[in-house]
Amino acid sequence: MKKLLILIVLIFIGIQFVPMDVPADVPSKAEDSIEAPENIQAILKRSCFDCHSNHTTFPWYSSIAPVSWFTKYHVKEGREHMNFSTWASYEDEKKLKFLQKIPKAIKSKMPLPSYLLIHKEAKLSDADKEAVTKWATDAAFDLE
Repeated sequence: MKKLLILIVLIFIGIQFVPMDVPADVPSKAEDSIEAPENIQAILKRSCFDCHSNHTTFPWYSSIAPVSWFTKYHVKEGREHMNFSTWASYEDEKKLKFLQKIPKAIKSKMPLPSYLLIHKEAKLSDADKEAVTKWATDAAFDLE
C-alpha cells in the first residue's frame, strides 16, 4: 500500500511538468469584439468569455495537472466553436448561425455544469437568459 501511495505521488509530481498549452490571450481591438448593449456585454463577460473569447482568466489551480488539461481542452474547444473576441471577422452568415444557436445553448447547456461548479457567478439567471435570448434574436433578425 505504501509503495502504491509513493507511486501515485510521483506520478502526480511528474504530470506537473506536462505543459498547459492554451492559446494565449490576444489583446483585441474594440472593433474585434461583439457589438451588444452594455448589460448583454456584462452577462457575456461574466458567463461566456472565459471559454469563448481571448480573455480567459486562469485561476491558480488551473495550472495544476490534471486540472490544467481539462481547462486547456475546454478553452480551446470554446474558442474554436465561437470566439466573441473575433466576432467582427465572421461573415454575416456565420454570425447569424451563432446568434440563432445562442438561445438554445444557454437554455440547455451553457455555461457548462462543470464550469459552474467552481464559477458560481457565471450562472445565468432567468432574467439573464431572457435578456441574452432577446438580444440574440433581435440581432439575428437584423442580419437576415
